[in-house]
Amino acid sequence: MKILIATSSTILTAVLILAGCAAPVSEPEKTGFLSDYSRLELIENDNLRYVGESVNEYESFIIDPIAILFERDAENPVFSDKELEDLRQHCVDALTKQLTKGDGYAVVNESGPGVARIRIGLTEVDDTIGLLNVSIYTKISGLGLGGASVEGELVDSVTGEQIAAAIRWGSGSRVLRAGYTHTGDAKIQLDSWAKGVRKQLDEQHGR
Repeated sequence: MKILIATSSTILTAVLILAGCAAPVSEPEKTGFLSDYSRLELIENDNLRYVGESVNEYESFIIDPIAILFERDAENPVFSDKELEDLRQHCVDALTKQLTKGDGYAVVNESGPGVARIRIGLTEVDDTIGLLNVSIYTKISGLGLGGASVEGELVDSVTGEQIAAAIRWGSGSRVLRAGYTHTGDAKIQLDSWAKGVRKQLDEQHGR
């Protein structure tokens, strides 16, 4: 028993040391996807954001197809076309769920007054290493964590004027289970960011 305890302690110590040495996630380069970057301000370590005063005038939203903005290695792709399409749909589903839940907002298909268009592009997706996400020792260290970075904006569906914009990036959760899929941690991030969109809208609408 003493040997087992010592071994577990040694593993945990080594993992924590590795976690402390892990490089922080850095701000991604701007891709040109957003219609305007000039008003973005650093709000948190993983969030550049601009929110215009007219956001509270919009109650309905069109969610554009999610764009893939990063280059893929054609010979050795990390993610299959199916995985990326699943991730894109997951993003749309997460946004739809958050926007429409409770006393929420409408998700529509047609432009018009009071309708904003949501444009989102995935600028990077980091691979989740499933085997390292299973063990508690590697999970808390951050080893094997995947992640994602996105650029997104709200624009008026008629005029195209930018209403709000954000650039977000980060790694997955060291607590939540991402499973064995390559995109598990990226999905966790997208779920979190979708909740953030709803929270920001509610704040602007005084809810």
